[in-house]
Amino acid sequence: MDGPKTKGEDGEVEPSPFDGLQKNAVLHEAKRFNDKQISARTCSEVLTKIMYLIIQGEEFSSDEISQVFFRVTKLFNSRDVHLRRMVYLSLKNLPAKPEEAMMVVNCLAKDMTGKTDLYRANAIRVLAKILDPTMIGSFERFMKQAITYKDPYVVSAALLAGNHMLKSGADNIKRWTSEVQEALNNHSPMVQLHALLLLFKLKQYDPLAISRLTRTLAKSPPRGPLAQVLLIRCIASVLRRQDKPDRELLKFLQDLLHDKSFTVMYEAARTICALPNINRTQVISAIGVLQEFLGSPVPAQRFAAVRTLSKVVLRFPIAVAPCSVDLEHLINDSNRNVATIAITTLLRTGVEQNVDRLMKSIAGFMTDTSDEFKIVLIDAIKSLCLKFKHRHKTLLAFLAASLREEGGKDYKRAIMNAILEIIEKIPETKETGLEQFCEFIEDCEFPKLSMKILDLLGTEGPKTKSPGKYIRFIFNRVILETASVRSAAVTALARFGAHVPELTKSVKILLSRCANDDDDEVRDRAVLFLHLLDGKNNNIALDFFKSASPADPKVLVASLTEYLKANTSTPFDLSKHLVELKEDVEEEEKKQKVNGETKEAAAATPSVNQQAEEYKALLYKVPYFSTLGPLFKSSAPIELTESESEYVVSVVKHVFKEHVVFQYNVKNTMEDLLLESVMVEIETEDADWAEEKVIPAESIPYNSTGVCFVAISRPTEGFGKENFNSGSIANTLKFYCKEEGDPVATEDEYNLEDFEVVESDFMLPITTVRTMEFKNQWEALGKAQAVKKFSLGIDDLQNAVDAVIEILGMGACESMNEVPENARSTGVFMVGKFLCGGKVLPVLCKAGFMVDQKHGVTLKIAIRCPNPGISRLLTNSVR
Repeated sequence: MDGPKTKGEDGEVEPSPFDGLQKNAVLHEAKRFNDKQISARTCSEVLTKIMYLIIQGEEFSSDEISQVFFRVTKLFNSRDVHLRRMVYLSLKNLPAKPEEAMMVVNCLAKDMTGKTDLYRANAIRVLAKILDPTMIGSFERFMKQAITYKDPYVVSAALLAGNHMLKSGADNIKRWTSEVQEALNNHSPMVQLHALLLLFKLKQYDPLAISRLTRTLAKSPPRGPLAQVLLIRCIASVLRRQDKPDRELLKFLQDLLHDKSFTVMYEAARTICALPNINRTQVISAIGVLQEFLGSPVPAQRFAAVRTLSKVVLRFPIAVAPCSVDLEHLINDSNRNVATIAITTLLRTGVEQNVDRLMKSIAGFMTDTSDEFKIVLIDAIKSLCLKFKHRHKTLLAFLAASLREEGGKDYKRAIMNAILEIIEKIPETKETGLEQFCEFIEDCEFPKLSMKILDLLGTEGPKTKSPGKYIRFIFNRVILETASVRSAAVTALARFGAHVPELTKSVKILLSRCANDDDDEVRDRAVLFLHLLDGKNNNIALDFFKSASPADPKVLVASLTEYLKANTSTPFDLSKHLVELKEDVEEEEKKQKVNGETKEAAAATPSVNQQAEEYKALLYKVPYFSTLGPLFKSSAPIELTESESEYVVSVVKHVFKEHVVFQYNVKNTMEDLLLESVMVEIETEDADWAEEKVIPAESIPYNSTGVCFVAISRPTEGFGKENFNSGSIANTLKFYCKEEGDPVATEDEYNLEDFEVVESDFMLPITTVRTMEFKNQWEALGKAQAVKKFSLGIDDLQNAVDAVIEILGMGACESMNEVPENARSTGVFMVGKFLCGGKVLPVLCKAGFMVDQKHGVTLKIAIRCPNPGISRLLTNSVR
């Protein structure tokens, strides 16, 4: 077997000492383990060769493994320290049978309780690898002693052994908890890391315990940087489960931004920036630390900082804007990946003045950058083009030039998808984009991309001013390409013939040439389209292209396959024999990657539309809710208990025309306890809000979440009597609980926090309205408006804006809710739709905020709505 080659100082390849190593020769040398006088050096060399063969993947038979294993055990008689360490390493790596491995347990137990710390630590590591799960309990006392031992090497070995045995003997390892917690106070950073890792694994399924652990360690954190990094990740897991981040834990993370270790500082900054429930003010300090790393002389630190900022800018572009100067310095960085991400981040900050200069910088090093980073850059350019639409000529020209350069299929597809989206959202770019695609398919080496472009040309080309100019490019594909591309080109030509009467005659001539093609598919399509275009007019062809497919081709193929397997005499019927096709998850992930979407962004909190669809699907599983009419809005979950309580309960308010449905999400965190007939009993402050229906959850096992519902009606007889505020609603969780194995259930109840239905629950926020469009709509609603001016009692301008938007439940136009840093005043346009009397009414709001040194932030608000009563109602709701 040839060993790996290494390069010497002069650049020449040096041969490996294991070149030409043969398994049979090594097995023969292993017989020296049986000698009466053991040579430690010789035996160590043989063991090294055996380990090398195993690591290189050499296959050993079970008999050969057994022979080597038993020969190695005889080396326990040697007192040589180096040889003994090689014996431990060999026993860990030899894939011996369990019954054979048990032969050395006594020897390992003797070393584990001996006086030599080096032997103790290694014996513990080997024992954890070969010990049968049923015997873990018999060694529990020795393991606990090792965890509390004075030598950190032995303690770490015992903790790592616990981590390894946790998979098979979790119940036994859980009894070590007190000793593991004691090990957290060890002076060795290595021991602190391993103790925290084991403790976190022991409690990872108990959110309450994890929360208590992180709070305790935040007050007296471990000293080692690696242990602190692990603690930061534990805290992140706690904060991600909260609607608003815990102040103490968040402050601890912010304090770590000033740590001496770069690793700790970066991990804290990265964690803060990645929290889904963080706001712009809270993330500024972390961005400041990342900005300092941008000027670091260490390439890894620069790369880590710019990569994190490239993700933060998607959520907080204004907060990242102060880093622009430092990011511009990285454009000429020697590491092209750093430079590419820096430019991508600059593009996403949305500074229009820098666009032309950045595009010139990008063109200089695109050839030296990997496709993965090019795809991210293309996505940023597309977003910039959609944001500054009048810059589309410059940006489209760059995309077209990139399309003609060398690159992989994913890179080309990303560019093509970017141009397609720009064409779709900026109509004046259509002809430019189509011309760029025509040039691209002349040299395109990817058939699927060519087929997609040909389909686009056939669909959009006939709608342009000069459709005839595309015919030449399409027919070239018929002459020069593969059969699949030729088929797509024939279809595209036929579309031109059907939709543009002036070109019908020319297209028929071209199609007649395709009728003699070598491929069946191309010939059949050509003959079909010639027949369709042969009439006096093109109505038949137009109807053909307008008709929808009876089913998705993939579904149709799968359905026909299943039909043929069934071997039935019943004729195939689309209404009866179509089968459902499972979604291709891998393909979807690949598409997301091509479009420049990271996994973190895809795994972020679900979009409003997606969440609404999930709620609809859940509600309409209950027949009663279908009778309430369409769902208007679902609120964000409201926590009714602490996250560390025995039962974690949250409520979601679903608003219908005349009803409000409360969805209670109940999580059972009590181990070995089963909840049955779980329901919530409510008591409303306002008698007009009457309970109509209660739907309990049948059972909720440990660590699971169940759902129960309460539906209430509200008065809706005209605006004057319609009630939009329920007052306080008291909640009591009622259920039957029983332990595992106990058939008798005990009735119990648990008091929950009160909540209320308010005016904002009937408001659907709209965030897609532009400023100019808002002004037009504002004027269209007339001059009837409700105006109010008062002091909010809030000192911070950003907090005041967030509070008013939350109270009204409306959406801000063009990110006007983001207050510039150090601003003393700001204005926000808000848009929403309000449910009143079964009708949905548009609502517009202008809010002006100003900081007053004596009274804090003052607010002047004006609201317009077709119903003046709604304007007054919403204005008065800001209290």
